[in-house]
Amino acid sequence: MKLTFLGTGTSHGIPVIGCACPVCKSSDEHDKRLRCSVLISDKKTNVLIDCGPEFRIQCLKYDIRKIKSVLLTHSHADHLHGIDDLRVFACLRSKDDPKKMDVNPLDIYANPGTIKDFKFRFDYLFKPVIQGGGRALVKLNDTSGYSRENPIQIDELKIFPIPMLHGKLKTNGYVIQKGRKTFAYLTDVSLLPDSSIELLKSFERIDHLVIDGLRIRPHSTHFSYGEALEAADKINAKHTWLTHLCHDVSHQDCIKWIAENLQNYPNLQATIKKGGSVAPAFDGLILE
Repeated sequence: MKLTFLGTGTSHGIPVIGCACPVCKSSDEHDKRLRCSVLISDKKTNVLIDCGPEFRIQCLKYDIRKIKSVLLTHSHADHLHGIDDLRVFACLRSKDDPKKMDVNPLDIYANPGTIKDFKFRFDYLFKPVIQGGGRALVKLNDTSGYSRENPIQIDELKIFPIPMLHGKLKTNGYVIQKGRKTFAYLTDVSLLPDSSIELLKSFERIDHLVIDGLRIRPHSTHFSYGEALEAADKINAKHTWLTHLCHDVSHQDCIKWIAENLQNYPNLQATIKKGGSVAPAFDGLILE
């Protein structure tokens, strides 16, 4: 199983339009961040988490040629508004007869609020069109019907929705498991309920935890660095990665902040001594 970070930036992306701050003007490629998205892949399948407005650019940049299913965390534009570009994966021409179409609707998994917003914003995807009308063919699946005992199954991947809050908005995190390998993806979160913490801790181990860490200063709808590491200290994965970063702090300065503040998080300190890590993620990072 391989995890590719297609984007690790906040809703503006970095550089921010019209901004001349040191991070936006940085020559360090780690400070160039597209909107948040990751791709989970193995020999059989490619699963996308979130489909933001730069999805086409991400597909070209990382040579993505197949998408089996999509997991949505929530309905904000920076996580959803690349949906139209899914149509090349959802309706492919037959190799035997180019005049015919192999109709393959994509399974999209989301919580009820996200599905409601999706249907409103992309209502045209569900209306009849004349033959040749270009649109993404999708099938929406409500994640509220899945649980620890009843995971989403996509080929060899087991996927467990994790309820979270992004301000007052209900969002989904996800745990993805293949065999004994497990990683958790928790972006756009300001509150991780105790029940979700316990759900995460119920797994034998989490190899990689990807968690929202917007900036040092508090924010009303995102974890700060400190809040992200506080949650990570409870979850205690082997490797922890901050994502959804803004332009307040450079990649290198984020690394320094983590090093200077790790003494506040004893479980993370102990994990690092055993070969673990805590660091900011960056676009193009690949976890095998």
